[in-house]
Amino acid sequence: MYWRRRVVAIAAVLLAVALVAWGAVVLASGSTPQPQAAPPAPPVAIAADEPPPQCPDEAVRVVAEVARPEFRAGDKVPMSIVITNAGDRPCVRDTNRMLRELTVTSQAGKHVWSSNDCYAESTNERPLLQPGQSVRNDVEWSGLTSTPDCGPEQTKATEGLYRLVARLASLNSAPVEFRLTP
Repeated sequence: MYWRRRVVAIAAVLLAVALVAWGAVVLASGSTPQPQAAPPAPPVAIAADEPPPQCPDEAVRVVAEVARPEFRAGDKVPMSIVITNAGDRPCVRDTNRMLRELTVTSQAGKHVWSSNDCYAESTNERPLLQPGQSVRNDVEWSGLTSTPDCGPEQTKATEGLYRLVARLASLNSAPVEFRLTP
C-alpha cells in the first residue's frame, strides 16, 4: 500500500509539472491554443478615405422620355431626363440642376421651350451611381413657349410634331418625338 501511494503521488506531481510547463509556454507565446482552422483570406484593400471616381462621359447615358406620344395642345406634358451609369464601375456624376436640361424644339429645329429658361438656381447633386443605376428627374412642361432671355411673351404651343432632347453638360440624348393635337 505504501508504494502504491508513492506512485500515485509521483504521477500527480509529474502531471502538475506538465500542466504548469504547458501553461508557461502558452503565456509566453501570448495566445491560447486554437483549433486548426482554414487559413484566413488575404486582406482586401479598401480605400475608405478615397472618394469614388468621377463618371467619365463615355460611361454615362442620357435619355429623354415623354409620358405618351400624343397630347392635346395646352395640356401639361410630363417628361423626364434619365442619367445612367453605363460603365462597369461605381462612380460619381455631377447632375447639378444647371447642368441638366430638357429642350423642346419644333420639327424645323426652332427653340420652343427649355427647362432652364428663366431658371438660375444651382443645386448640389452628385449621386454615386452603381453600374446600371439611373437617376431620373421629372419635369412637367406647361405647353407654353419660353425663351432663354426670359422674354415676357409666352404663347401656347400649337399643334404639330415636336422633339425633346435631354442634356447633361455636353452630353445630349437622342431626340424623342411627340405630337400636340387640337
